[in-house]
Amino acid sequence: MSTTYPPDRHLLRDLRLSFEHVDEHTSVAWMPVVPELAARDGSARAGALATLVDVIGGGLAARAAQPDWIATADLTLHLTGTATSGRVEARGRVAHAGRTTVVIEVGLSDDRGASIGLATMSFARLPRRVDNPDLSDSLTTGMSSMALPASGLQASLLDEIGIEVVDRANGTVESPVRDWSRNSLGSMQGGAVAVVIDAAAEAASAVAHAGEVVVADLQLTYLALARVGPIRTRAEVLDARPGVVVTHVELIDTGSDGRVTTIGRVVATTSLRAR
Repeated sequence: MSTTYPPDRHLLRDLRLSFEHVDEHTSVAWMPVVPELAARDGSARAGALATLVDVIGGGLAARAAQPDWIATADLTLHLTGTATSGRVEARGRVAHAGRTTVVIEVGLSDDRGASIGLATMSFARLPRRVDNPDLSDSLTTGMSSMALPASGLQASLLDEIGIEVVDRANGTVESPVRDWSRNSLGSMQGGAVAVVIDAAAEAASAVAHAGEVVVADLQLTYLALARVGPIRTRAEVLDARPGVVVTHVELIDTGSDGRVTTIGRVVATTSLRAR
């Protein structure tokens, strides 16, 4: 893995995210909506939007926890609309900053300013260690972006991460832990984890014969870092009706003695564009 983070080709650069850190309690971020992010209905998939939420939420939480460090505990995303073009805006605020926990709320809107979803993230507040990254330069106010002139997705987001359906009968997907999608600690970035769970729920909906559905709600609980890989999913369909599938998904790091790294509870439904 490159000693410089992020490397020139990386998820956080190729999504071409831009940021404005307004103050210590508020940040805004934007993500262009490109075909490589599309779900089955042509809108930006839930996992991509969760990546945007994860990045802005992590930055705000790191700011709120200074001089301590943070560890992501959970992420919940509820979508009420879609984005098919332009860019998505994520407006984050610190909802709570206590001695042990930081909670971030993020509102999502489309290019016209219409609300398309709401997310919350919670973080455990930890004593800073010497090997934690120094984020002081990234915590300044003003506009910024990690994109380089040549940055941009060269394939679908699922293909860039390396997600493959390895068992269609059970809706099992698998992904390597690549430098392209690692975080600064060397494990799979939290947004990339959300994309894997998004893909697993899509695969599970096909097994359940629920028709064409897209992920509308994600509830992720982060248990451990996904460091080694391949990461494999284990999905259980809890409810399946025409147009709705509720799935429980576990992410397993097969290279770390089968450790469960993340638990996801996912609702996939008929396209929000059709509502």
